[in-house]
Formats: sequence, C-alpha cells, structure tokens
Amino acid sequence: MNALRNWPSMATALDRVAYKPDIYYHKQDGELVAGPMPTHPNFGRVVSRPALHRALMEALEAENVAIRCEAKVSRYWETENEGGVELANGETIRADMVVATDGIHSRSWTLVSGPEPAIYLSGLAMFRAAIPIKHAMSDPSLRERWMPTADEDKMCFFLAQGSFRIILFGQDTTSWVWQHHDNPQTSSESWAATPSPEDALKQLDGEGQWGAGLRAAIAATPQNHIVDWRLMRRELNREWGSPKGRWMQIGDAAHPFLPTTVNGGTQALEDGVSLARCLRLAVEKHGVGALPDGAKVHNVLRIDRVAAIGSTGMERTKKHRQVDFEKVKENPELVRNEPAQWQIEHDPQLYAEEQFDDCFACLKSEKAFIDTNKPAEYVFKP
Repeated sequence: MNALRNWPSMATALDRVAYKPDIYYHKQDGELVAGPMPTHPNFGRVVSRPALHRALMEALEAENVAIRCEAKVSRYWETENEGGVELANGETIRADMVVATDGIHSRSWTLVSGPEPAIYLSGLAMFRAAIPIKHAMSDPSLRERWMPTADEDKMCFFLAQGSFRIILFGQDTTSWVWQHHDNPQTSSESWAATPSPEDALKQLDGEGQWGAGLRAAIAATPQNHIVDWRLMRRELNREWGSPKGRWMQIGDAAHPFLPTTVNGGTQALEDGVSLARCLRLAVEKHGVGALPDGAKVHNVLRIDRVAAIGSTGMERTKKHRQVDFEKVKENPELVRNEPAQWQIEHDPQLYAEEQFDDCFACLKSEKAFIDTNKPAEYVFKP
C-alpha cells in the first residue's frame, strides 16, 4: 500500500496490525512442495478488512472529519455548481464534489456518464471465511502444525490444476479462501450467501482428495461465517464521472476487481489519493470552478493503470491454477506469484503532481494523453 507512504502515521498503524507470514505451498493432497518461505518484498502487507477499516476511521477522526454510518441514499443529483444526495430520511446533503465509493452495486450509475458495465457469469465462485483463531486452534492437528507464534504467522497455499485454496493462521484470526465452480444453490454476489461448513466440505469432497489441514480448517469454521461469493466479470467503463462533473466514482464503484486479483482495496486507496491531489491541484492552478476538470484528469491518470492491473491479476490467478510441480521441485521460487515491480512501487500522489499539467492540457486540447503508470506494452482492450 505505497499509496499511504505520505501518511506515515497511518502506514505505521497498518504495520502494527499487518500479518507477517511464512508461506507454505502444497499440492492438492497436502504434500509440501515449497516452504516455509519468507514473504517476497512485492507481496505487500497482509491486513484484515476490519483492521484496515479501523485504521481509516481513526485517521479521519484524527483530522476531525465527521463520519456517518447507516445513512441510506435514495437519490443522486447534480447541478452545474454542486452535487448531492437525498437520504432515505428526507435529508439532503450537498457539496462541490461528491465521491461514490459504494462498491460493485453502486447506485451512482444512474448519474455518471455512460451505462452500467455489462456483467457476465465467470462460472466460478469463491468461498471466503474469517474466524477467531481459537476456533481453528481447537483442532489438535491444526494446533500442532499451524499454531502462529508471536513472531510468525503462517500462510498455506493448496494448489491444483484449475483451483487453489489459501489459509492464513494469524495472531488473532484464521481466514481461508477457496476458488471453485459456481454452485447455483449456494453462490451469490452477496455477503448474505452463507453456506454451512458441511456444504463446503461436501463440495470439497466432490473435487478430489484435498489435504487434511484444509478439511480441518473448514470443519472448524462456525455456522454463518462462510461466504460463497460468485465471481462476476464486468466490462471496464472508461468514464467514472457524471455529465456535469460534480460526481466521481472510485474503487469498485468505478472499476470492480475480482477478489482473486487481491488488489481491489489497494486500487481504491490509490484512487482516493489520486483524486484528492488532482482536485487540489485543479483549484490551486485554475480556481474552484475547475473542480470538474480535476476529476477528469484523475480519471485519465487512473484508467489504464487499473485496466492493466485487472488484466495481469487474472493472469496471476491462472498461474495458481497451472503449477508445474516438477519445475517447482527444481526451483521453489517458481511457485511465487507476487505483483510486478511497476505495480508495487507506484506513488499515486507523486504521479498526479508530475502529470497533472500535461494531462489537463491534453484534455483541453482534446489530445490523447499517454500514461506511464503501467507497462509500456499494455494497451487497453474493451
């Protein structure tokens, strides 16, 4: 999360709660093929969603930013000079610029330029679970083999042709994910799709012989703690702003990532940093009336990068499902599957500062702007 490098207090807070795992790679049946291996520098921080949310909330509170929860939006609107929302309770909130960060089911598509992206079934889904570590450690076999220590968390990959499973045994939490074929009875693009551990084990048994550790972790998961998330593919819309420029989507509201790419949250943070910097630069250089132009600059600076990361993320997922174990035995490093250097080292604030003037000028003259925050050979293809 280099997007946060300019907020050292927040980066420090995340370092305190980040897991620091040694990594173990197994075949489907549990045979160890590589590890324990330390995390690669490009692996990034492993932070739980609640810990990240808590750090973000605390950072906002430290700046005296008011936070309201359970405020349900019933309508989005904008004029030439402002944007706003109407809440379900009848209240109206207005601002110079409104940012939609409400995820894949955002209602802001009723207002932004362009239609809501087309959605396609992928044929795949992903079990996702996170439970207190005590549940997993109540199983003697897991406790003996995978008990985390004060200095070492443990992450286990189970790899097979066409599928993979990952388990993290952290200081306070055990979490596991498992990509599988879509099950019409249990899979849904919703946090409310909560099959039982018995349902998950039944599906596991139908996909061959898997390692005992994986079975034990699933069996130790309490009821209503597993989500069977349907993996849906969406066309990437290149326009994230509203017609009058008073609304801008970021994160999954703008460019949904499959959870298997393990990068949606990071790109949402990069979006936020980029948009904030572009809006400030627009006002400082061209006056408050240039806010919509600043949002458009942000859109241009980000679109090709997120498209490239989405594409390479899917290729990395394929690598997990197509491991050549004979080659891995000869060179264990081949099993690693970290993001590339260009993806990890990017500083969205610095990039916005360096590219703002050129991008702004290109927009005004209707010339193409060439981004450099992606591989040079990457070309966006709808």
